[in-house]
Amino acid sequence: MIPQELMEELRYIQIYTQKAVRDHWVGDYRSPVRGRGFEFDQHKIYQYGDDYRQIDWNVTARMRHPYVKRAFEEKEMGAMILADLSRSMEFASADQTKRDLLLKIAATLAFAAACDNMKVGLLGFTDAIEVDVPLKKGLNQVWKILDSLWQIQPTSRRTQFAHALDYLVTRLKRSTLIFCISDFITPEDLFASDKIKHLAQKHDFMPIIVQDGWEEALPEGKGYLRLRDIEWDGEMLLALSGRQRRRYENLMRERKNALQRSLYCLHLDHLFLRPGEPFLDLLIGFFLMRKG
Repeated sequence: MIPQELMEELRYIQIYTQKAVRDHWVGDYRSPVRGRGFEFDQHKIYQYGDDYRQIDWNVTARMRHPYVKRAFEEKEMGAMILADLSRSMEFASADQTKRDLLLKIAATLAFAAACDNMKVGLLGFTDAIEVDVPLKKGLNQVWKILDSLWQIQPTSRRTQFAHALDYLVTRLKRSTLIFCISDFITPEDLFASDKIKHLAQKHDFMPIIVQDGWEEALPEGKGYLRLRDIEWDGEMLLALSGRQRRRYENLMRERKNALQRSLYCLHLDHLFLRPGEPFLDLLIGFFLMRKG
């Protein structure tokens, strides 16, 4: 059961999100993927392998060459929330953990999609599938997803995208919005995977990177800081000095730049969010931008 204080926050997110989406109504969401839908896009010259059933005989008669109709995929799309539930998402250097922010991000996106009459689903993962809520319409579905995210106690603490991506490749047959909420801290070479390339090509894959302030810069001060890897149990003792802080900041900046380069190579729009900072307007704007 979601506690009352959190429930009030989620109710506020629901009202705020629904009002924002309705006030900035820009039409039904249209898939970026062309296929056998009903909304006409353009004509193209028939080539071997094209579906002959899509030939436009009127245009063919005028142009004296076979032309086929090209359409957008059907507009009714689903929105799948892909949620990282590994232990690194429990980290917090302030009052809010990355996992707390994940729940509110999921609420914002789910309410926005439901307001647009989309089906909404959830796939929560660690190095295994932890929770699976199939796509379905309605506000009851949104609250089911939020309750699942609040109640779930993951069986594993490690991060591995491979199983979750493979599951989505197999399961999603129609073009879908995939909101991937994670800190993207993983030992695997994620962007070398054929699975993520497939999802980026066939669906609208949108990474939302949750990053704590300490994952960009160490705190000011002197002394020593004991660090423990909560997924793999490694430990280290770090001296807090100006030199160490600069080295750490450079390493974290390089990691972030490498992540952004990988996302740009796949032409993936993405968003960085930090616990404890405003997120609603940024997230709703991101959703509306993709929708437009």
